[in-house]
Amino acid sequence: MRYLSAYYTDKGKRKGVNQDSLLVSKAKKRGREVVLAVICDGMGGLERGEAASFEVVCSFAAWLRESFSALAEEEEFEDELYDSWEMLFQSVHQKIKKYGKDHGIRIGTTATVMLLWQERLYIAHVGDCRIYEIEKQIRQLTKDQVKGSLGRDEDTASHILMQGVGASKTVRPVYHSKDVKENAVYLLCTDGFRHKISIQELEKEFAPKELADEKAMVRQGEKIAKEVIKRGERDNISVILLRTIPAPADCLAVEDSCEGEYSIDKEAIVSDMASIALNQNAQKP
Repeated sequence: MRYLSAYYTDKGKRKGVNQDSLLVSKAKKRGREVVLAVICDGMGGLERGEAASFEVVCSFAAWLRESFSALAEEEEFEDELYDSWEMLFQSVHQKIKKYGKDHGIRIGTTATVMLLWQERLYIAHVGDCRIYEIEKQIRQLTKDQVKGSLGRDEDTASHILMQGVGASKTVRPVYHSKDVKENAVYLLCTDGFRHKISIQELEKEFAPKELADEKAMVRQGEKIAKEVIKRGERDNISVILLRTIPAPADCLAVEDSCEGEYSIDKEAIVSDMASIALNQNAQKP
């Protein structure tokens, strides 16, 4: 499988700081593509949400560089993956909590993670960012971890998050996996991106046929972000788009002959704490 990727983020009209952070990283293992996407929404009711969200995406970027290659060799890959992610979540949760305690503030972030590897996708989820799978129809792959609301309907209501990395007493990510679909789009977004747009519009605007290449994906992400701002969205707005493309048979033959090789081909970390885009090959860990 081959993957196209794009992202777009906007602080919106009402907030001075973009508390969202995101990561899109591509690697190759034995010639096969690996994609890690992480989207985090710093909790707006607390302080320094951008620092919390940035800490999470940086931790996952380091994990892909330093830990994935060895994990990929494990026979029980899924179990080992989730064990590794659980340790990462608990470590960064405690780190953010300590930062808040040391500075006398409450701080936290949501975090939604997706790894694409060998025609499977693996998800870890804390909070209310969402992942959608768009093929012939749209399907939501995550469940919002919220309770209570103030408002007349789901999309305009103000929900209370049940947990956040660094913000709650404990953090318990939800993990699950499924097969990757060919010629599909995977859309990861913060709640600000989806509040003012219907599920039917998402299905239409991000249909695979509309996203032929990465330039088109960026244009469409920006177009919808600006549209929801026009409709009155007050929150930060972020989206990651991943499009799957079947790999030609001759590419698979090359991949199977590349045992053990691992490299990071592209890494983008975007946050108000930093804006980093590394598009060259990185050194092997």
